[in-house]
Amino acid sequence: MALQSSWDQDLERKRQLLVRYQTLRDSKGKVAQALQALKTTVGQMEGQFLAGDNPGVASADLQEILKNITGAHGVQMTSTKVLQARDAGSYQEVPVQVQLSGNVAQLLTVLYHLEHHKKLLFIPEMEINAPRWMATQRDQTQTLQVNLVVTGLIKKKGASA
Repeated sequence: MALQSSWDQDLERKRQLLVRYQTLRDSKGKVAQALQALKTTVGQMEGQFLAGDNPGVASADLQEILKNITGAHGVQMTSTKVLQARDAGSYQEVPVQVQLSGNVAQLLTVLYHLEHHKKLLFIPEMEINAPRWMATQRDQTQTLQVNLVVTGLIKKKGASA
């Protein structure tokens, strides 16, 4: 009797396992479609990466983007510094530190254009230095000094999505 009960339990576990395997087999098409959709999305996102396949070329592309945006909106870019690229999985983050000088409206415009640029750009660090404001001053165009780090992405050589 004990042997019969053991076999019945073993047979029930194997039936449950068979049902699970059949369910996985039946969902294979859905998984393949989801994988293809994911690959398409990753491909579209990689189109928003910086130009170049190494950090030097990508940082030059990022500096050109910054120069064009700041120049178009009257913000003075006082200095740029290329920082060390950092690994981010199968991608690399390419950071550039810039110092800007302009009024509040100009700097807001530059930040807006960086955020909405066709390339995928991030601002992980930002420091704003403003001159002291006195109650007797009504001038809203005081110059601010902004130090920020702008980061873009590139795909590592030999990395697959």
